[in-house]
Amino acid sequence: DELRAFVAVRAQEAGDRDKYVELQFAQTMDWLSLEKYKAFKKICTPAEWKSFEPKVLSMLKNAYRTDRLKIRMHRREYDEALAILIKGRYPTSTWEGAYEIKIAKKLEKRYPEEILKYYLSGIGNLNRNAQRKEYARKAKVMVKVRHVLVNVLGDQKRWVKFARKVKIDNARRPAFQQEFATVVPGWQELT
Repeated sequence: DELRAFVAVRAQEAGDRDKYVELQFAQTMDWLSLEKYKAFKKICTPAEWKSFEPKVLSMLKNAYRTDRLKIRMHRREYDEALAILIKGRYPTSTWEGAYEIKIAKKLEKRYPEEILKYYLSGIGNLNRNAQRKEYARKAKVMVKVRHVLVNVLGDQKRWVKFARKVKIDNARRPAFQQEFATVVPGWQELT
């Protein structure tokens, strides 16, 4: 907040380093983001950071999901980032989860089975009617499922078995078949 920023500047001008860093910490914890995290770490001396880092990490749980994910990825804490990612579902629109989708892509090789489950959560229930745009969205996610199964895990048989079942279960949905045939490689050849 502005008052805290003002007081922090005055503390810095007065040479009160402890008060200045304490106020900057409080500023950082309000709406914690990766940018604030980096800025605060830059302000701290190594000894100060050693003291404040555990406090920052303990407050991380209060940050928005995307900000927690960004900070964990920045810190190269991939296990924690994965836990944050898979705790939620695959986003239903790219505008709400573009960063999460990008992180899932980065984690594919490290955690292929977990990311596969995450992608599958984006497909949801395939055994019900939907609008064409929903089929198109699910087809794009299916491309990611195929990529993990075929390119990352190298399990072509598993992909074919899964895709064939999906295709057969949705044989009476022409819009579904058209959307999947448009974007999923090899969809038409599946029998």
